[in-house]
Amino acid sequence: MDITSSLTGVFSGGVTGAVISVLWNYFSKLSLQRNQASSAEKLAQVEHSLESLQKRDQAEIDRSVFVTRAHFETEFEAMKEIFSCLSELRLALNGVRPTYSKEPAHEAQDEMLKRLKERLKVLENANNKLLNTAEAKEPFYPEELYKSVDVCRCAAGMEIISIVESGPDSIKHTEYLRSKENKDKFSEGYSDSIRIIRNRITKLAILPGH
Repeated sequence: MDITSSLTGVFSGGVTGAVISVLWNYFSKLSLQRNQASSAEKLAQVEHSLESLQKRDQAEIDRSVFVTRAHFETEFEAMKEIFSCLSELRLALNGVRPTYSKEPAHEAQDEMLKRLKERLKVLENANNKLLNTAEAKEPFYPEELYKSVDVCRCAAGMEIISIVESGPDSIKHTEYLRSKENKDKFSEGYSDSIRIIRNRITKLAILPGH
């Protein structure tokens, strides 16, 4: 019941002016208290929202790594170049002894080994390219990325060694199982590299005015 409806009932009952004044003051105070309580609740909600926003912004600041624009661009380009080499190596590794491939029907073993040798050369070149790039750019990207890249290089290196040591047997089923182990190991390092690069880019923040 609001003040107006209450006073209407009072007036209709013929109450004296003194009583009306008392009732008016009572209902006015009651209404004021309700408004103050509602305002206090709304203010508390606003303060809570602002506090939550402040905590979120502070968390973003705390996890950020502030660098100059030159630093950001140098590190970004280094990681970009590293990942380009990783992707090239991944394609070469998956192509050297592919699980599924469209080979000529009834192909002679000599021809199979010849093409394997050609693919092996591509793999070796890609692995050397990653090695050279990773070493040359080492000061400009996170150490964690260097470790994951090293896992990929070692896995590709093991595949190269496996093919060289096996010789003609490289195309046998048992050797394909060894190849799968090397590829699985490479995939672990490759996935870690993607995660590390993404996280690093998310954290890097350019200093204002730089």
